[in-house]
Amino acid sequence: MSLLSSSVEMFSERLNTILDLTSSNSTSRKPALPTSGDTLREVGLLNGTLLATNTGWCPIERVQAYDPVLTFDNGMQSVVQNRAVVIRHAQIPAAKAFTMFIPAGALGNQRDMNILPMQEVVLESDIAEEMFGNAFVLAPCAMLEGYKGIAKHPIMTDISLHMLTFKAEQIVQAEGEVLMLAQSEGCFSPFAETVVEAMSVYPRLTQAQLLRLVEAEKAL
Repeated sequence: MSLLSSSVEMFSERLNTILDLTSSNSTSRKPALPTSGDTLREVGLLNGTLLATNTGWCPIERVQAYDPVLTFDNGMQSVVQNRAVVIRHAQIPAAKAFTMFIPAGALGNQRDMNILPMQEVVLESDIAEEMFGNAFVLAPCAMLEGYKGIAKHPIMTDISLHMLTFKAEQIVQAEGEVLMLAQSEGCFSPFAETVVEAMSVYPRLTQAQLLRLVEAEKAL
């Protein structure tokens, strides 16, 4: 059984809802999948999120550079940096003042947690492998709204987050079995010549590809 054995159903339910709503309203309206213009654009893990490390589960804020962290594909990998960021509540536009609340068990998490809307999580689908060459695909957490109680949660105070980086993109394991993307250090370099050409660990599907995938799932 995979770490995200229910992700196909999750993916289909979320996108089917979008398709049903748009088809019942207007044939000319396109599904409004989330973008960074609709939500906070920052990615990373919120304070208190537990991460799998070589010494067990560790709050993200305690992870330091060079600490080994468990990755989905490459075992233990050393962290390059752990950047701490504070977003002031007063500076967040009202329409973007939310995180995604994930009830315990919804994504394999052992307790309730919150994830930033544009933080990418891993979904698994056999159809995706046929269509895009990989059974694992990345999608922003905001797309999961409505599945097993996943919902927008209002931000009422300042929020603290941490952005882990590695030498290359990695998938890290958090709060049990939640798989999330961590960036490569090259993404933060201000010098183009120092940025190693990134090879995404898994496909990032466009809106059109996401909709093709769910249509294929519905046809089974």
